[in-house]
Order: sequence, then C-alpha cells, then structure tokens
Amino acid sequence: MLTLSETMKSGQLQEFIAQEDARGVGSIERSELDRALAGMLKAPQLRDQTSRSPSRDGSTGKRTRQGNGRHVPR
Repeated sequence: MLTLSETMKSGQLQEFIAQEDARGVGSIERSELDRALAGMLKAPQLRDQTSRSPSRDGSTGKRTRQGNGRHVPR
C-alpha cells in the first residue's frame, strides 16, 4: 500500500490512483480539493519568527485602543 507521501517521492502516481480506485475512493472536484487543502495548510512563517514576533512594521498583531492622540490630564 502506497501513501501519498511515498507516491510523491517515487513518482508512482498511476499506481496510487489505481490503489485508491480499488479501495473505492472516488474523485473530487478541484474546488473541493482546494478548499480542503486551504483548511489544512498555513502560510509558512519567516525564519526565526514566532506568532508573537513583531512584523516588519514593528507591530505584534495586537489590537490597541486608539484615541485622537491628545492626552487630557485629570
């Protein structure tokens, strides 16, 4: 039994398709595949950047309260 990973590495796509057809796995529309993959895949982070690291513009992605820029003493 070939896994999808093995199939991609070995170039045995036709064998994999025949195997999955024999198992009763049917075809899907391209749009269904794209939606499923989009739900599983995430864009890679830049090297040495965590989800809380500042962006290139210096922001951390946190929302902050923004006023009019004037501070009124009490």
